[in-house]
Amino acid sequence: MSRESDFKVRSKYDKYGAVTIRNARQVDKGAIWEIHIRAIKELCKSHYSERELQIWTEVLKPVRYEEQISKGPFFVAVAGDSIIGFGNLNQKSGEIEALYVDPEYAGRGVGIKILQALENQALDLGLKLLRLTSSLNAVRFYERAGYKPQKQKRWLLPSEMVVCVPMVKELVEELS
Repeated sequence: MSRESDFKVRSKYDKYGAVTIRNARQVDKGAIWEIHIRAIKELCKSHYSERELQIWTEVLKPVRYEEQISKGPFFVAVAGDSIIGFGNLNQKSGEIEALYVDPEYAGRGVGIKILQALENQALDLGLKLLRLTSSLNAVRFYERAGYKPQKQKRWLLPSEMVVCVPMVKELVEELS
């Protein structure tokens, strides 16, 4: 698949409108950064303190995404002309390093479309197991997608420890 190609990921959530999943481009990093910050501040506030959220978002900078986009796989979800979510996979470690959706689109199937694209890419790369570290508010989302929670751990931010949940999923290719 070409780095610049767009593709659709079909799911039972298509009723919410056309969402295209495509490979991220360097020009997308500002929008990705904004979504990342908004998603943490708005969607994680039910499980983390204001101080934790502030420290978490302060370390994020648009330049952070340059290398991740270059390495790939790094996908964005697009509705119309707007980026509404993103996710990336570290193909060496088999870890989904990030998956975030604009809070305005949360609960509309955008996250599962990004996750499906990442899982399909992992299968194409020959990966049999995916790992991720979930924020507390996203554990149920990942469980519904077949991920199994491991023992909670503390994740180090620059000056704060936050609780998160490592999760794993064995990938199985679906027969058509």
